[in-house]
Amino acid sequence: MSDNTFEVVFNGRVVDGASVDQVKGNVAKLFKVEVAKVERLFSGARVAIKKGLDETTAKKYQMALAKAGALCEVVNTAGSVAAEATKAEVSKPQAPEAPSAPAVTAAPAAPAQSAPAVQESTPGLIKYVVKEAPGGLGDLATATLDEPGVVLVEHQDVAPPELDLGGLSMDEPGVILGEHEEVAPPEVDINGISMAEPGADLGEAEEVAELQVDVSGLSMDEPGVILVEHHDVPEPQIDTSKLSVS
Repeated sequence: MSDNTFEVVFNGRVVDGASVDQVKGNVAKLFKVEVAKVERLFSGARVAIKKGLDETTAKKYQMALAKAGALCEVVNTAGSVAAEATKAEVSKPQAPEAPSAPAVTAAPAAPAQSAPAVQESTPGLIKYVVKEAPGGLGDLATATLDEPGVVLVEHQDVAPPELDLGGLSMDEPGVILGEHEEVAPPEVDINGISMAEPGADLGEAEEVAELQVDVSGLSMDEPGVILVEHHDVPEPQIDTSKLSVS
């Protein structure tokens, strides 16, 4: 087992019922980065999030990511070449059209006890592993994961509110809490009120004396007459010889 190394591989799958946006936020919080930096992990391509791990550490990463809602695979990257060739040979009759180009290799099978359900693939399907993480991940490429069980935020006990309910009681279901009371209509005496015929004058008109204004002392000049003579105002004489600009 000391010669085996493992990878934690993710292809965008999330836990059933979980929102992809919520899982993105959980993964970003797990790696302590912004959500924008984990967007590429959910493109659907298989990405090796962490490489060169022993089996125990790889399983810890897998469990932590599963709690965040991201379903990952633990892949044994140091399997024998013969095992890879055997797997490809078994797959060949079921998938004769699958290319066997040397540039793309089938992912070695992980140990049975650490393989999630997604690794139990249908015969004839070849798994492809992206050996290098895509560019643009920034700080996520060197991100580390705390051990499972690490407390990220200290728990604080909040004392329950103390409410005095000693003076309260509850009636049986259906009890009428308040009796309905009929409110008598207001009694307004309108016997002394009458209505005039339409068009009747409600008030007598009073004559207003015409305003008497004495304009006998006023006259009007001809159009174009200058009412005020123009006076030239001399420019102010200001001595600025003693002023300077700093």
